[in-house]
Order: sequence, then structure tokens, then C-alpha cells
Amino acid sequence: MRNPTALCAVVSLLLVACAEQRESTTERGDHIWRAQTDAMDKARRIEGVVHDAASRRRERLEQSQ
Repeated sequence: MRNPTALCAVVSLLLVACAEQRESTTERGDHIWRAQTDAMDKARRIEGVVHDAASRRRERLEQSQ
């Protein structure tokens, strides 16, 4: 290693460049599991709709008896 200062400078620049890229992707809300978390959110919304429909059906059955 001829110049450790230059090596440290290059490594520091690479780390800073990578760190800024990660921050910009997290600011947009993008991440590696984006598709999976979107699917889970959709499933939770559908679960609520199904639960509400089951509750209404149960109420109608109780009223009719």
C-alpha cells in the first residue's frame, strides 16, 4: 500500500455514496420487500371486508330466526 490516505479517502467516498443512495430509496418508501408488504396490506384490507360481510350475514340470520 503506497498511500493509505488515498485508500481511506476512496473508501470513505464509496461509503458515503452508498449511504446516500439507501436514504433516497427509503424516503420514497421503496425497499426490498415492497411487493410482499403491499400484498400483506392488501390481505389485511380484504380481511376486514370479509369480516364485515360475515358480521352482517350473521346479524341477518339472527334477525330472521
